[in-house]
Amino acid sequence: MLKWFKCPDQQLIPVKDCLTKCRMDTRCLTLPTLTSISQEREWTGTASTTQLLNGTMYSFLKLTQPYVIDPDDMAFALLGTKHHQQLGDIAKILNLPAEIPLTDEDRDIFDLLEPDNGGWTLTDYKTWGSYRVAKVLGIVDTGKKPDPSGEVYKRSGAWGKAGSPKMVTVFQQMLQEADNFDTELQLNRYRIMLEERGLQINTMQIQITVRDGGLAVARSRGIEKNMYMVPVERLDDDKVIGYFKHKADALKVALEKNEWNQPCDDRECWDGRRCEDWCEVWMYCSKGMLHHPGGVDNKETRGPAY
Repeated sequence: MLKWFKCPDQQLIPVKDCLTKCRMDTRCLTLPTLTSISQEREWTGTASTTQLLNGTMYSFLKLTQPYVIDPDDMAFALLGTKHHQQLGDIAKILNLPAEIPLTDEDRDIFDLLEPDNGGWTLTDYKTWGSYRVAKVLGIVDTGKKPDPSGEVYKRSGAWGKAGSPKMVTVFQQMLQEADNFDTELQLNRYRIMLEERGLQINTMQIQITVRDGGLAVARSRGIEKNMYMVPVERLDDDKVIGYFKHKADALKVALEKNEWNQPCDDRECWDGRRCEDWCEVWMYCSKGMLHHPGGVDNKETRGPAY
């Protein structure tokens, strides 16, 4: 439950108070921006596909515990939302099915359907950083080679002697290293929902916009393009249905008992990266606290109500 914003001076303010009147001389962001950031989907008793793909601990804590966010951290989420809206608006002008919810609670909204040999192609738009894009594509560092431009080192150092060929990293796409687990489950669940409505889904894909595309950090991971089209594998229906039923049952039990003791697994917490930088509720989780030594002693981390 989002309760507080963190101001630029690191002080906390209840979200409702921030939206009513800024406690500083000037707002850090516009009121529409802060209002958009503060909006959360009301819990109706039915979990969305996204909530079930997250770790049960993460989804449970976000539904039951008050937490803080820094509005500045939400910049890329806003860009992703705008990206979806723009492409959805164009799709509707082209009379293509887009941005349509698949459940009565207006959840599980698919991004786009396009005609495909008597059936449909299902596409989902993603705006991801190059780290995740490299993992999804299976791009790995396989060693070094002389720079094809013929450039040489101008001075000696740990990298090599002056005058010797400059070495550059070699990247290779290795499909066996590709990890698209969440997206495969997400789109296959949407596919099953659409097929239950009588639509034939022939192919599935994601269109990725690389958030840091064109920057040195993306190139250092072997990401050379700004946008990628990635096919999504068709999974066995029973496997998909079973996975989401298991996760839905787990979240239901956690909410009914108002407790859950099993932290997110390595995949769900991105090998700890989410715990360290992208989990708003880490302070309520044993695994999260291990990634923040000493952080649990800071009461401001948990918010004024802790």
